[in-house]
Amino acid sequence: MGSGLNVVPGWINIDGNINLLFKKFPKFFLKIIYKTTGVKKWFSEDYFIKTLKENYFIHHNIRYGLPLPDESVDYIYTSHFLEHIYKDEAEFVIKEFYRILKKGGKVRVVVPDLDYVIDLLNKGKKEEGLSYFFPESRADEFSRHRYLYDFEMIKNLLKRAGFNSIVKRNFREGDFPDVHLLDNRPKDSLHCEAVK
Repeated sequence: MGSGLNVVPGWINIDGNINLLFKKFPKFFLKIIYKTTGVKKWFSEDYFIKTLKENYFIHHNIRYGLPLPDESVDYIYTSHFLEHIYKDEAEFVIKEFYRILKKGGKVRVVVPDLDYVIDLLNKGKKEEGLSYFFPESRADEFSRHRYLYDFEMIKNLLKRAGFNSIVKRNFREGDFPDVHLLDNRPKDSLHCEAVK
């Protein structure tokens, strides 16, 4: 959920990224699109085209709910997405996760760790710490953080939605399929798993 172009083969990827709308376009057109978007800051042209062509995407704004039936999925993975929406929207999205997961299904939530950010500030690394709260420019408006979490806050968010067995995990560790491929940000991330 909120995958952008950070995907793992075999997963259904749901995101509101406008680039996903061009998935079915021919490669020559995708080359033009690539040159006009900010995605080139993070991904090569080859990766951009290959990822769009070889993976399954649903273009959807998750803030309006998830386009999947009740109790229809076994696993949900989201990484560095929840902090980009407001707290009340995150509450709604987590409830949607609960709704679409099968009984016994698992969710893995990865967000920037507020404790990590506070540690940066305490160490005098003010600009690095403040970058988690404020975008560097207006051009980064879509990547702006709207809320941050520590483990207790994520745990409470998941608990209010009905999840149980909520545990903090390490990078690429846990009881979750493809975790060694899905987790991709070891330095500043908080990793949590929960069960419906």
